[in-house]
Amino acid sequence: MTDELYKTKAEVHNHGIKAIGKTLSEINNNQSLTGAHKSGAGDAWETWFGKEKDSNREPDMRIAGVELKATPIKENKNGTLSAKERLVLNIINYKEVVKEQFETSHFLHKNNTIELAFYRWKTETKKDDFVITDVAMYEMMKNPVDFAIIKQDWHIINDYIEKGRAHELSERLTTYLSPCTKGKTAAESFREQPCSDIPAKQRAYSLKAGYMTYLYRTYVLGGEPSPAIVTNPLLLQNKSLLDLILDKIKPFIGSKRSDLASQFNVKDNTKSTNPEILKHILGIKGAKEDDFGQEITKANIKPKTVVVNKGKKELKEEFKILEYKFDEVIEETWEESELREYLQDTKFLIVVFERDGDVLTLKGAKFWEMPTEDIETSTRMVWEDTIHKIKTGVEIKWTPNKRTTNFINSSLQDKLFSKLSASQTAYSEGSPYTDKLPTKINWINRPDDKTDLYSDYYMTKQAWWLNKVYIYNQIEDLFESEIKSN
Repeated sequence: MTDELYKTKAEVHNHGIKAIGKTLSEINNNQSLTGAHKSGAGDAWETWFGKEKDSNREPDMRIAGVELKATPIKENKNGTLSAKERLVLNIINYKEVVKEQFETSHFLHKNNTIELAFYRWKTETKKDDFVITDVAMYEMMKNPVDFAIIKQDWHIINDYIEKGRAHELSERLTTYLSPCTKGKTAAESFREQPCSDIPAKQRAYSLKAGYMTYLYRTYVLGGEPSPAIVTNPLLLQNKSLLDLILDKIKPFIGSKRSDLASQFNVKDNTKSTNPEILKHILGIKGAKEDDFGQEITKANIKPKTVVVNKGKKELKEEFKILEYKFDEVIEETWEESELREYLQDTKFLIVVFERDGDVLTLKGAKFWEMPTEDIETSTRMVWEDTIHKIKTGVEIKWTPNKRTTNFINSSLQDKLFSKLSASQTAYSEGSPYTDKLPTKINWINRPDDKTDLYSDYYMTKQAWWLNKVYIYNQIEDLFESEIKSN
């Protein structure tokens, strides 16, 4: 058997290293990955080891006990590298997994050690020409905290199946290990489950994209690890990561921001004050500007500090979620859009400060993710409407005091909207605050002598935002004591 050629982990890894610099077609015996017999990057990686595709429950390299996986890496707008997608592992066998214990599970047996091939994904490059840039051997049990969280996630998935709720499984239920959907056709997409007559979507275990990004940047590229919020895996025996994060925040609820700034030696009343206070509370002081701890990155959690004026049932400002570029967003479909993927995969940690005059007080914190129903209805409608207007020509009305577009405005009904992202408005070519549109702007009332300042193709950079009343409704329970007293 071909897997007998590599009897140790070292032998598997040493052969993997030889693939660095080669294209996917080269490691696939110089065969194309497209055509009648379509082969994925993972299949090509197995071919490199002489492994024939099968559905064996054993690791691909059976004797060495190593699974083989290939995963794409993309370059972000800011030049950093990150995982393009989650790493899909083995299919969840609903009927078998309920009989298993984690320590002896098929999941752990098959995926405990993985030889990972990272290849650079580029929009303009054919799959055949994607290049293997790095390889690494991932051993799940080497990081005790990560392993404890993955074990928790496995039990969450198993618990749903045991209770006949496999049809309710969602990637949002878990932290690092998620039950992603698997199967392209309707027939492939549903399976029987053992504890209910309701068909459940076929799912596979997967490591989330945030987890893969952190793994790549530190484990592969050798970047400096972020500070850890949880350093003792024993803490995870009775509590989840999310519970432990909220536990760190709870003792400071009710504290004035000025007192917290003084306590943590943080400059008060600046744009970065609230995020810096949060870092200190989480115990990761000194981390980089956008670094809130390695667990936050791995779990794809986005911390957001917000302010609510006392007595108001809305945030002080709208809730910014994601910047976008005109030339990129018009090439997307909704199903594969960056926005949809972001909202499906992201959990927000919303930390709330209440303002009473000049005094800000830490009110509380909670985790929140946008419900699928809201993503697929109102959010989708606004996204599609905005993309249509970008493609056909944005209408902008000029007045001496402001410029207004025909994009859908902020409203509770629509929740999502597109709004300026740059620090100041601009409509001229060459400005760092503008982005080029694909279609000529339909200006209304633009003065003839203002065309140099208000061009036909450039407008202020945009981002997706969420309505401030909609977000307040998600955190309203933090104000319940005030509501009852009134």
